[in-house]
Amino acid sequence: MEFVSREHFDTYLRGLKYLGQGSQGACYLNTKNNTVYKVFNDYFDEEEAGYTEDFLLRFSDIKNSTFIWPNNVIKVAGTIVGYTMPYKRAKNLCNINPLLVNLDKLEEATIKAEKDVKTLTDNEVRLYDVRYNILYNNGKMYVIDTLEYGNRKVSYEEIRMTIDDELMLFLVDNYFEEFVKNDKLLNAMYREFEVRGVDFLKVFRNKLSECVGKDITKLNEVKHLVRKNNSHIYQRGFDIEGI
Repeated sequence: MEFVSREHFDTYLRGLKYLGQGSQGACYLNTKNNTVYKVFNDYFDEEEAGYTEDFLLRFSDIKNSTFIWPNNVIKVAGTIVGYTMPYKRAKNLCNINPLLVNLDKLEEATIKAEKDVKTLTDNEVRLYDVRYNILYNNGKMYVIDTLEYGNRKVSYEEIRMTIDDELMLFLVDNYFEEFVKNDKLLNAMYREFEVRGVDFLKVFRNKLSECVGKDITKLNEVKHLVRKNNSHIYQRGFDIEGI
């Protein structure tokens, strides 16, 4: 997608919905075609990012439903200033209250993501900066901001652990640390390399279910076990005081 000048592009951006800004750039949504326009911060600083089209689209042919690749580059006066990618109607995992998530759906989404992790392993793609880049919506999980991914032969477990670690932190951090620490099996599994996130979820759920004498589907069914921890690791985008 090409624009003849900054004025032309700036006018176009004003017609889009602003989604937010991160360390790499700002995102805008074209609601007519569900396309996200990611504009590098360098553009706003009137500098060149230095990316090539081949680099930005290097993984775009790897078919999967979890990792959202750039599908086109944005050029202004011949210079690449960003890229486009499909829009996914989902929220950042760190902005979702774990107490309200259906655990069956979360497990389903994670299993689907594992299959796509295997695809990336087969294509020798190394993940980077996954934390805070996982989106989730009712049984569907997506990973965005794949710009810094690299090509390197890595094990399936090494790639999968990036998803596993975030899943465990999402469920436990600042909520159920004390419960996990006081259970020998959960404590041994928590955030350990090669421990499958889905396996931890199942054991965690079973242990909590035993406490209330029934199979739970959401963590708010055991919210009386929540203990706030001021030294939390996972920075959530909301205040848990009112849970």
